[in-house]
Amino acid sequence: MLKTYICDFKIIFKMIAISNQIFNQDFVFILLLLSFLIVAILRGYYWKYARLLVLGLFAQRYSNQFLREENVFTERTNMLTFVLLIINLTILFSYFYDQQSATDFIYIAFFLLLFFLFKIIIILFLGHLFLMKDIAKLLIFFSLLFDRVLAILLFPLLVFLHYSSLAMDNIMVLAINIIVVVLLLLKTFWLWKIGAKSFGLSQFYIFLYLCAIEITPALMLAKQFVY
Repeated sequence: MLKTYICDFKIIFKMIAISNQIFNQDFVFILLLLSFLIVAILRGYYWKYARLLVLGLFAQRYSNQFLREENVFTERTNMLTFVLLIINLTILFSYFYDQQSATDFIYIAFFLLLFFLFKIIIILFLGHLFLMKDIAKLLIFFSLLFDRVLAILLFPLLVFLHYSSLAMDNIMVLAINIIVVVLLLLKTFWLWKIGAKSFGLSQFYIFLYLCAIEITPALMLAKQFVY
């Protein structure tokens, strides 16, 4: 009798695991579909501004052009790329979860949203405290610029990571890590250059900002989800 109960329990557990796996794949598929929809909208209606964001990684004049053309289209581009950032990072971090559920996806998305909102609030507070509100707004833009571009670059890699018929998991994870590190280095370089040369800020304060607001939270975020 005991063996029968154990066998029944194993069968039920396997059925739950299979159903959870199917649900998770469906949930990931829906998120990737939303991600694809946003990328398609950016490509079809806001390509000019999305292109300026990507080129702004390599030349400041493109990001300056994006700021000069501030209008409803640039605001929509910022909003769409921010939503894309939350969706793609949610898909990425959920990949490292052993047990996934709808609650886990919601938890990750909510945590990421709080993380970026907290970061924006801290920058605005520092700008208000030191009477540098205009610089704070520019700092938010250039800080999120690299994150938004990361969201765009992540989409094809996430598709391969989840649906490639080849065993490319390790390659895709390595490629994502390389892109994240490169963008983090670019962000550090540009924020240091803009802060020191364009606004004459002390390099010591720039270093403190990068460590406290950019590098340390990114490392903590990675540790929270990956490890």
